[in-house]
Amino acid sequence: MGNIILIFICLLAGVLLRKIKSFPNDAHKVLNFIVINISLPALALLYIPQVEVTSQIIYPAASMYIVFGFALCFFVLLAKVFKWDKQTTGSLIMTAGLCNSSFVGFPVLVTMFGNESLKTGVIIDQVGSFVILATFGVIVSSFYSSRDFSTKKMIKDILTYPSFIATILAMFLKMVGFVHTETTSFILEKLGGLIVILAIISVGLQLKVSLRHLPYRELFVGLLFKLILAPSLIFLIYFIIMNQRGMEIDVSLVESAMPPMVMGSVMAVTYDLNPKLANLMVGLGIPVSFITLFLWYLLVMSLR
Repeated sequence: MGNIILIFICLLAGVLLRKIKSFPNDAHKVLNFIVINISLPALALLYIPQVEVTSQIIYPAASMYIVFGFALCFFVLLAKVFKWDKQTTGSLIMTAGLCNSSFVGFPVLVTMFGNESLKTGVIIDQVGSFVILATFGVIVSSFYSSRDFSTKKMIKDILTYPSFIATILAMFLKMVGFVHTETTSFILEKLGGLIVILAIISVGLQLKVSLRHLPYRELFVGLLFKLILAPSLIFLIYFIIMNQRGMEIDVSLVESAMPPMVMGSVMAVTYDLNPKLANLMVGLGIPVSFITLFLWYLLVMSLR
C-alpha cells in the first residue's frame, strides 16, 4: 500500500512544482535524463545477472512479450484506420504495450496472493517488462520518433542507448557466472532506487488534464487495450487454449492487467512520442486500473 500512496504523492508533487513560477519549465527533461542514463542501466546491471533460468519463468516472462507484440500489431492497424501520426502510434505502443509490473504490480500481487507471488512477479518484471523496455522499446521509440525512417539512425540509437548497453553487459555477466558483492549491490540499488520517484515526479510535471483538449479517442483506446484487451488475450491463451492453472498463471494474468509502465512513458517523452498522451496514459491509467484489477482478481479467484 505504501508504494501506491507514494505514486500519488509523487504525481501531486510534480503537479504542484509546475505551479511554482521559479521552477524551471523543462525540469522534467533533466529528471528523464537521469532516469534513462543512470537509474535504468543500474537496475539492468543489478537484476539481470541474478535471474535464475528455469522452466518456471517461461509462462510469466512470455506473457509480457505477448502483450507487447499484441500492442504493436493492434496500434499499427488502428493507426491506419484513424490516420494517427507516427508519434501518437509510438506513444500508445510504448505505454499500452508495457506493464507497470513492479512499482504498482508488486504491492498489488502481495495484497491479492501473498508474498509467495513476488517470486513470479520478479521474473515478469526482470525477464519480461525490463528487457522489453531496454531492447524492443528502444527500437520502437527510435522508429516512431522520426518522420523519415532511417535504419542507420535506429541502429545508432539502439547501440548507444545506455539501458541497452547495460542489458547486454548484464547478460554477459550472467553467462560468465558473475555474482554481485555487497558493495556493488548497494551502489546499484541506490542508483536504481532513484527511478521511481524521479520518473513519477516527471510525469506529474507534465500532467495537464484539460477536458477541452483531452485526446479522448486515443486515451480511451489505449486504456481499453492495456486494462481489458491485453489481459483478455493472456486469459484466452493461458486459461482457455492451454488450460494452465497455478500461481504463475494467475500472477501472469494480473500483471498483464497492470496500468502502463511509468518508464515506458518516460521513454516515449524522451523520444518526443506525443508526450501529452504518454503522460495521460500513466496519470489516468493508474487510478482506473484499481477498478479493472479488482475485476480480474475476482475472475481468477472464481476459477480456483
